Amino acid sequence: MSTQPARRPLADAAARRGARSMPSNASAARCASSIVTARRSASPLSPSAPGSAARFYEHAAFRAEIEALRTVQGAAPGRLPAGQRASDASLRARLRAALDDNQRQREEITRMRDELAIAHGRVRELELDRRVRR
Repeated sequence: MSTQPARRPLADAAARRGARSMPSNASAARCASSIVTARRSASPLSPSAPGSAARFYEHAAFRAEIEALRTVQGAAPGRLPAGQRASDASLRARLRAALDDNQRQREEITRMRDELAIAHGRVRELELDRRVRR
């Protein structure tokens, strides 16, 4: 048995890459800016999103910020900015329109069921007349 620890080439390579790729001041500023923007707008911060902090995820300081942001964003449902939310009056109008439309559809269904019942009755009468004539 060997006393050397098991080789972890991927972990070793990741550690070397992390040590080499410390963010520059400009990159760090962009990362911090994207985190602040995501906090203010309640927009999700994902690795594939343009301008996201994904490439800094492996660095401890940025990872902690991103994880904290994702935890907060995951806990609370995203809210639209006040300018994009529907007003109470708008919601009431949409609800009233939906209820009116629902009532019209119920009336149409009732009318169509009545017409169908009449049509079935006529078919039944024709079938009985045909049986009687034979």
